[in-house]
Formats: sequence, structure tokens, C-alpha cells
Amino acid sequence: MKRDFDVIVYGATGFTGQQTASYFAAHAPLDLKWAIAGRNADKLAALATTLSREPAGVVVADGGDVHAVDEMCQRTRVLLTTAGPFNRYGREVLAACVRHQVHYVDITGETPFVRDMIDLHHDAAAKTGTRIIPLSGFDSVPSDLGAYLTAKYLKSTYGEGCRRISASFKLKGGLNGGTVASGMDMAASGRIDELEDVLLLNPADQRSSAERSRSPDFKRPRYDTQRATWLTPFVMAPINSRVVRRSNALFAQLGRSYGKAFAYEESMEVRRRIQAQMIAGGSRLAESMMRTRLGRKTVGWLTPDPGQGPSESVMDGGFFRVRLIGTADDGREVLLTMKADGDPGNRVTVKILCESALALAGDHDHLPGGSTYGGVLTPATGLGDALVTRLQTVGFSIEKQTL
Repeated sequence: MKRDFDVIVYGATGFTGQQTASYFAAHAPLDLKWAIAGRNADKLAALATTLSREPAGVVVADGGDVHAVDEMCQRTRVLLTTAGPFNRYGREVLAACVRHQVHYVDITGETPFVRDMIDLHHDAAAKTGTRIIPLSGFDSVPSDLGAYLTAKYLKSTYGEGCRRISASFKLKGGLNGGTVASGMDMAASGRIDELEDVLLLNPADQRSSAERSRSPDFKRPRYDTQRATWLTPFVMAPINSRVVRRSNALFAQLGRSYGKAFAYEESMEVRRRIQAQMIAGGSRLAESMMRTRLGRKTVGWLTPDPGQGPSESVMDGGFFRVRLIGTADDGREVLLTMKADGDPGNRVTVKILCESALALAGDHDHLPGGSTYGGVLTPATGLGDALVTRLQTVGFSIEKQTL
């Protein structure tokens, strides 16, 4: 089906959306037709004049206007959206992509929203080979691709399945108001307890009690002798770990699971015990605050408003590193390290999101599962090695070694 555009960047006038549009202007292939979209025509027109390369079109569509969203989706092959909170503004957009067989990527970290989208749209998207890939930013690509590559490295090195992966993050960056708003909306919806479900995103037939028992969240600080550092709970782990487990479950349906009894754990690295204890205590306090209206209001006072975010210097000065230790079924181990410069929540997220959309637009013959594979997927199952290659080209470092 012929479309006006290869990619539409939706939510282009927001804090992350503007960075995304700028990335496309600077990095999209010259023959790729891309457009910016959102609900405010004046803001879109003003944005277009600031970009280093003019987009092929400007599309006005309010996320709550089903007719306008339908018209927008019928004009493109791939839709990239930064317009959150996604539980509030993303449902009609994603549904329209499924109806009109448009590949989709977003940067949500709202796993209850993703669970709803799986239940509502996975089967329909699978039937038409439409790839719906939420969580395509720092939530949760480094974790998901890192686990995928670690299991793959174990298999190629030792010929063994993967029994366990332990991932630990170190990072520096800022916080934008859109991320805060998504977290607040998720908490205010009354579904915060769903975040505790370690198999929240797994298919219904792959939520065994055995996997649940071997998949607890990292709760208590401990010293790790292999990494020679303290590990403490990571605020994004309850999001990322659910995505990794869904990837393993979807690959299992294709006969390519990571391992027969695969387990995944995620934490954050800090230098000192006192830091680890303070972060663990702060995580518990933040969770408690998000459960009450007063607590959420307090968090709102202390964090950026939607549309605001870190300074350019903070975003340029950030970085992330994740170290993944993979244990084979026979006990042998490997270490995979992935890292990149730039603020994780902004620079890294934008780079991942844009390259994911470009992979859907230009690498379709090289995506996992074949040309007819679709559904509500994960970055690993929907993009796989095609995205790995793209990220390495734009500055991501991936190192492997046996232990």
C-alpha cells in the first residue's frame, strides 16, 4: 500500500519530541520521507522552521480524535510517538496503527498500559505482520538487547542455553517532566500494584509458578565480588525485567528461548555500602509516596513539569553502562558490556527511538521472525540484530568476554 510518508514523528513539539525531530533532520536518509505531527498546528509550523532539514510534511492530529488519528496513520508506514503519558494519550494512536497495519514504536515505561495493548491488539497485529514495539527508549532497549546478546553469546561460545543473567547499570543524567508525568499517571490510575507482577508482560501460557519463583525483583543491597562493586535496587528494573522476560517468552514461541529455566535480575552499581543503603531506602520511600495523592503532589513539586527537562550541558554530559553476566546451563559464564554517551533519559532514548523507527522503515527484510512476523513485540523480538547494528553505528559500544 502506497503511503505519503515512511515515518511520522508524533508528539514532535514536546520536550523529547523536539529532540526526536532534530535527530531525524540530522540523521534520516535523504530519500526517506518523514513528517512531524501533533495536536497544535502553530507549534508544529514553528518547529519545522528550526530544523536543519525541512520535513516532508506537517500533520495535525489530536490523540483523542479518532478520525484525525486514523487519517494520520493511513499516511505512513511507520509511526514513532513520544506523546505520553501513553495510558492517557496513546491508546487511540496505537489502535489506529494496528487497524491500518502501521509499524509502531514509542518510549513508554508504563507496563500496565503495555499489558492492556497486548491483550487488546497482539493477535490482530500478529495476523497482519504489524510490528508494535513499545518501550523503545532507555526503557528498555539496553536491558532487552543486552540480555538477547548475552544469551546469544553464551550459545555461540559454549553451545549452551542461558540459565541466568544478572545486569547492573551505572549512569549519569537528568530527568524530564514527561517521564515524571507518565509515572504519576500510572500511579494515579490505581494500577500501581500491577508493577509488582514479575511476569506482567508474559503471554498467558508462559506465567508458570516456577518462573515466577526464580524471578524476584532485586530488593536488598549486596556487594558483588565479580564486579567489585555494591549493587542496589534500580528504579527502572521493575520495567526492564518484565520486558526481558517477555522477549524470552516470545522467542520460546519461535523455538529460540534463552534457556530452559531462564532467570533475569537487574540492579544498579554504586561505590559504597552507605550509597546502596540510601538508594534502597529512597526507593521504598518513593514507592510509598506514589501511592497517595499527597505524596504524588509532593513529587510533582520537586520534579520538572511536562515540557521541561535537563539543560543541554547535562544531556551532553551524561552516559550509561550496563554489565551483564550470563551463566550457562553448565555454569560457565560470560560478561557483556554495553555503553553509550549522553543523558540516558534524553540523548540515549532519542537515539534508540529514532534508530528503531529507521530500522522498521528501512531494514524490514533483516528483522527477527521474517517479513510476516508481528504483534505487540519487544525491542529484541521486533528489531533484534538490525537495531544492534544501527546503535553500534551511532556510538553504542558492545564488548564481550568469557569469565
